[in-house]
Amino acid sequence: MELRVLKYFLTIADEQNISRAADLIHITQPTLSRQIMDLELELGVQLFERNKQNRKFLLTEEGTRFYNYAQDIVQLSEKTVEEFKNKDSEIFGKIYIGAGETSAISTVAQAFSSIKQKHPRLEINLFSSDASVISERMDKGLCDFGIFIGFKNIEKYEHIILPQKNVWGLLTHKENPLAKYNSIKKENLLEHYEPLMISQQALTKKELLDWFGGSVEKYNIIGTYNLLYNASVFIKEKVCSALTLDGIVHSSENSDLRFVPLEPPIYSEVVLAWKKGVKLSKQAKLLLEEIFKLS
Repeated sequence: MELRVLKYFLTIADEQNISRAADLIHITQPTLSRQIMDLELELGVQLFERNKQNRKFLLTEEGTRFYNYAQDIVQLSEKTVEEFKNKDSEIFGKIYIGAGETSAISTVAQAFSSIKQKHPRLEINLFSSDASVISERMDKGLCDFGIFIGFKNIEKYEHIILPQKNVWGLLTHKENPLAKYNSIKKENLLEHYEPLMISQQALTKKELLDWFGGSVEKYNIIGTYNLLYNASVFIKEKVCSALTLDGIVHSSENSDLRFVPLEPPIYSEVVLAWKKGVKLSKQAKLLLEEIFKLS
């Protein structure tokens, strides 16, 4: 299985059309078709469903599974090449960061801005997800760093605590009566029987469960979210409010949203982590040194 063929496969999957893919790759369509058929033969599965009417190439179930593996392999190969091509006199390439949603990433942004001025060919690749996915990508070598909020399984990584702490609160519409409160107590949520969305990870955090009194059963939980943007659209449409961390979405006086902190307050530390015993790339090491200065 050649890396070149994996890139061919990914291009077809993204374009869903073999003619457009062939044009992008700059090879003939028959050659590209043959390469993909050889790949399917090697794997012993059909990767695409070919629709002759609209000429679409859609991934099969096996193709979708293989797509995820192919993405990881290609990204890791590119990351490896970048690391070994770097010379001491000129540092370039990508820094790969997996991050949960947090305003504390501003420290990383400041550090990158600083080193970017000295090394203009540096790039950054941000991947947003929850802690389990980021941890998995770090373990595979696909991320140089992971940014975790209140992560408990941090002992297996080297890490530093970023300067900012996140505070938990209620994100709600400005016309909601709860938006006028200075802080939100659990009794307020019960009194209004406020429809709530909670992050999937938050339901496993002891601090938040303790704030609720050990259980969320008597509260009006209407759903969960992974990343906050889509949940914020529900809030703007006055469907619900959401329990979340501060500073992730815009909630100033000019916004339809308001953020009200919880009472008693709950704070979550934010850490920047990297794998133990693994030598960082030159560009990743440079970023880490700058973050240390800011921390």
